[in-house]
Amino acid sequence: MPSLSVVIPVFNERGNIGPLVQEVVYHLRGKIAFDIICVDDRSDDDTREVLGWLKAEVPELRVLLHHQRSGQSPAIRNGVKHAFSPWIATLDGDGQNDPADILKLLAARQAASPQVRLFAGWRTERKDTASKRWASRWANRIRQSLLRDDTPDTGCGIKLFDRAAFLDLPYFDHMHRYLPALMQRAGR
Repeated sequence: MPSLSVVIPVFNERGNIGPLVQEVVYHLRGKIAFDIICVDDRSDDDTREVLGWLKAEVPELRVLLHHQRSGQSPAIRNGVKHAFSPWIATLDGDGQNDPADILKLLAARQAASPQVRLFAGWRTERKDTASKRWASRWANRIRQSLLRDDTPDTGCGIKLFDRAAFLDLPYFDHMHRYLPALMQRAGR
């Protein structure tokens, strides 16, 4: 059984998902027992076909297909519910997160208290437009002033968390943006 499941929600990522899955395999294979769960949120492009080809090449890959578009939070939750591992890493399907950082989060987990159940990344070199970076920066400041969870970039898709702790949280749409605050409030 894998000790880590990497959950990747995808929507219209045909050009990104292949290289991303290969990078995850490159960085994790031989270092930790893992699987990859890609959750396709009813893509309009060839993402499903690309995932089918990848599944034939990558034995660690499992693919879940949504039959109607649900959004990122339901895709993440669906992947987590289907995971066998006690720990979950999440990545955005657009390739904005470096899979090598999963190992850094695992090292942080090893060094932390056993009570800590969430480790979050922080985008320092975003590949977005200036207006999107500006809006995100202001949204994070407002969110931080209200929630006080000490998370500088809650929108960063790379996170490592305890599966059981995640599934114990109250579910609502867009909850992935509030995961640090939710875990903190739950004492995790």
